[in-house]
Amino acid sequence: MAVAKDSVGFETAYRNAAIICGAMAASTVLYALVVAVISAFQAPFGGFAPGAQPSILRSALWTTALVEAGLIGLVRRALLARSRSEGAAAQARRLITTAVVTAALAEVPAILGLVLFMLWGLSGDFYALCALSLALGAIYFPRLDGWRELAAEPAAGC
Repeated sequence: MAVAKDSVGFETAYRNAAIICGAMAASTVLYALVVAVISAFQAPFGGFAPGAQPSILRSALWTTALVEAGLIGLVRRALLARSRSEGAAAQARRLITTAVVTAALAEVPAILGLVLFMLWGLSGDFYALCALSLALGAIYFPRLDGWRELAAEPAAGC
């Protein structure tokens, strides 16, 4: 009976993580809606700092977005490391935490693109970084089969 209870708790934890990650992906899509609305009602939108030159900050934000996108896998691996004595409840919490942190990190490029849009009206940069965020969200979206595989792996050091 304990196995069935752990399985139900595990699937509930997965469902909660999927809902949270889905809501975070939806918020990324909402950023695109905000950009479209601002572009339509403020046409031509040149940003709130149109006189400043965006080249250095633009490069820095793009670099940050790309480096951060590359580091998500390392952060995820570090968060997935578990101890020998981890129980089912602790494992479910660890998987939820990993899913939420990964989804938050996947959203960062879209936020940086939103900064570029708000400052200089760079909608092309925003949409490219938003697409990167959505792709990262899709790649790292929690999958029940993947969670089951992670749960079946022996703990580190065993």
